[in-house]
Amino acid sequence: MQRVTTRALIVSACLALAATTATTACGGGGESRPASQPAESSAATTAAAQSAVEELAVEGAPTAVAASEDAVWVVLDLGSRVARLDPASGEIDGEPISVGNGAVGVVATEGDVWVVSRFDNTVTRIDSSTNEIVGKPIAVGARPMAIAAGEGSVWTFNTQDGTVTRIDARTGKVVSTSPRVVGRGAGNADYAGLAVGDGSVWVVSPAESTVVRLDASSNRPTGKPIEVGAGPTSVAFADGAAWVTSLDNGSVSRIDTGTGDVVSEPIALGGQPVAVATGESAVWVADQSGTVTEIDPESNAAAGDPIALEGRPMSLAIGHGAVWVANPIGNTVARIAL
Repeated sequence: MQRVTTRALIVSACLALAATTATTACGGGGESRPASQPAESSAATTAAAQSAVEELAVEGAPTAVAASEDAVWVVLDLGSRVARLDPASGEIDGEPISVGNGAVGVVATEGDVWVVSRFDNTVTRIDSSTNEIVGKPIAVGARPMAIAAGEGSVWTFNTQDGTVTRIDARTGKVVSTSPRVVGRGAGNADYAGLAVGDGSVWVVSPAESTVVRLDASSNRPTGKPIEVGAGPTSVAFADGAAWVTSLDNGSVSRIDTGTGDVVSEPIALGGQPVAVATGESAVWVADQSGTVTEIDPESNAAAGDPIALEGRPMSLAIGHGAVWVANPIGNTVARIAL
């Protein structure tokens, strides 16, 4: 069993006191109140402000993470392996599983875990009850850099040819591959985003600073590309909204999936946001400069101060009462209690 160490941190809430005005402000989205009146704090803000953060040592350069019903799955860049993490103990359960060359993303469905590998253009299916690989690797498009699940399928964004491949999650067979949906400028993107929700597949095009929407039933584009912040890197779906991180201008954009329109101004976070995940009525953003930030969907603003982590956070997932953050530089997976 792999050695796991923890570093407990207490993340303090922001508190601004002014003797002359006697007001308190927190998170940039709350209304100022007289000091004599207790400020109401949302559960989301309290969680972000007072969570214990544990950084679990996971050797092998963890680059991506996903949560299934009974485990957390971590892609290890060194050796192209996937490790199963016990969410209660924080320890690696068994030996890591070897998958395709250049494993870069992971997603969990009912009973299975799917890993996409960018160098051999495949998806590996793992039975989560046995930790055994199911069948042969599934061939997809060229240089797949992102994977997502939904609508009874597993999807990959193949960045070199700008296509999206749909795999039947029951049979493991490729159902269709879309036509090119992004321009050639996104062909060698270091980052790629993909999400499924509201009957659509949402594809991030980093070089074009847009999000392309595909009809999930036909795997064909619908509507015009949606302009977001410069250099988008990832996308996540929840409750009628698609959330998109933009590396180049340090922001998060919110798209109304009903209308396809960007809602209000992008949320300015600063830094270098590279990954986003949704769950527990909140949105969480990983910044490769070393922080994780919670966004409150109701206020459309950051819910408190960023949580500082060591190293370079690259991916995150929500499950088992925590936010899980993969950090290849520090060889850690952070567990942030909700």
